Amino acid sequence: MNPNAIPWRRLAAAVLAVAALPVLAGARGCQSSAPQRQLTIVMVEYKGDAAGASARRLAKELTAQGLADTFVVEGSDYASVCVGRYESWKDPAADAMLKRVRLIRDAQGQYPFLGVLLMPVPEPRPATEWPLEQAKGIFTLHVASWESPGRMAAAQQYAEDLRSRGYEAYVYHGPRLSMVTLGAYGAGIFDDPSKVGKPGAKPKITDPKVLDLIKKFPRMRLEGQETPADAHVPTQLVKVPGKDPALGSMTNLPRTLYRVSIALVSTKTGLSEGRARASGVAQSRQEMPTLVGILVKQLVDGLEGGGVARAGIVGVLATDADAAREGVDATVLQAMTAALRVAGKGKVALFAPQATAQMLDASGLKAADVLRDPRPAKGLPGLDYLVVATVTAFPR
Repeated sequence: MNPNAIPWRRLAAAVLAVAALPVLAGARGCQSSAPQRQLTIVMVEYKGDAAGASARRLAKELTAQGLADTFVVEGSDYASVCVGRYESWKDPAADAMLKRVRLIRDAQGQYPFLGVLLMPVPEPRPATEWPLEQAKGIFTLHVASWESPGRMAAAQQYAEDLRSRGYEAYVYHGPRLSMVTLGAYGAGIFDDPSKVGKPGAKPKITDPKVLDLIKKFPRMRLEGQETPADAHVPTQLVKVPGKDPALGSMTNLPRTLYRVSIALVSTKTGLSEGRARASGVAQSRQEMPTLVGILVKQLVDGLEGGGVARAGIVGVLATDADAAREGVDATVLQAMTAALRVAGKGKVALFAPQATAQMLDASGLKAADVLRDPRPAKGLPGLDYLVVATVTAFPR
């Protein structure tokens, strides 16, 4: 393919957004004969009535230029043009294709695909009868979030369930996040509406209906599961997208989510199976310790057999550039170590990262390599489990 031969004249104006960051593997929504190949390169995302037609035209042009594995994922007023299906972030074929598409130039000599990266195959955006963007109010109560595969369908189903129970539920589908909220309210729900939006002001919710709703839905659902009462993430009032931008001091939709996954890898098999793996989503860096505590307790409670298990902490892998730049892997590691000491008391003999690294090194293994692929640690003496974790940032 000649990278200088793409003749589109108005490509940049037609592009709604180009994916710029990788996220975890496993998104559904495309028709793939090989389920394990669930990563792709999203070239362009279109939105609007003509999204599908625009995406198909671009896909046809890319195919004609030699990108044979080009496909389109369509949904309601939404379509993505994708190239290739890959098994992992380290797939050499994906690296080669990224280099290829980033060199594509349009008729003006620009590089419209310079910022694309590998990411999960997008889900078709479903139609919804209750889009949050059309809610007739300024504020709404955020009660649930999803970002894992099947997030859109899960959010739709939960909103439908809430509607069937008489609640005014709305759905919001962002590029990497789906949310369900309840109600739509004006500034009159506060004790002093004049304080709303003023720096330093903290108006108090006094509306009986909103207070009753918060009482009925005190804990956030993350990935469909309500966070535990002893370490919960509270529901929160957020602004409806596009409504009254002057109210800037109120909590808005989360700008970044963080997915944390923790696993207990058996040194007998080199694998983590069943209840030895747990993951969840924090809506801010401040929520990470709470989330990590929940995940660690879940893992420790799932340990089988009696006696004390010997567990060595390998570390936390930041799987994308944003998470690495923000240093959230260090936050997760600190919270994970503290939580293991508390939840594992009497159940787990804990080895710190430095001691674990020394044990790995004695067996010819590097902690950084085991963090990415723990299978070579099968048969490691002195430990029953290795604790490995990942954290990924999801900007909206």
